[in-house]
Amino acid sequence: MAVVNFIVYMGAIMVLFLFVLMLLNLNAETEPMKSNLVKIMGAVAGMCLIATLLGAFRVIEPSNIIVQGDADVGLVKNLGKVLFNEFLLPFEISSILLLTAMIGAVLLAKKEDRKA
Repeated sequence: MAVVNFIVYMGAIMVLFLFVLMLLNLNAETEPMKSNLVKIMGAVAGMCLIATLLGAFRVIEPSNIIVQGDADVGLVKNLGKVLFNEFLLPFEISSILLLTAMIGAVLLAKKEDRKA
């Protein structure tokens, strides 16, 4: 059940990013020219990310232990209790961050009529 929630959440975030990119209406003509230093630094950062992921996957050892948990794991009611009790501050901070991102997307997408 947690995997399904994770997949749905990530899908929603990807749709949000695509929506923002669509609203920005970026073209090749409006994009500034990037120097070779920026391209090289991007490649180095990408290689560092790949090396970190490979190192993390190499450390993981498969186990055959079956963990039996409580039947209430994965219920939305329990998730709500945890979010609004133990993790209230991070939950509210993330909601403010998402609200700020939505307001920024609306302001960037807003067309200005200048008749000067």
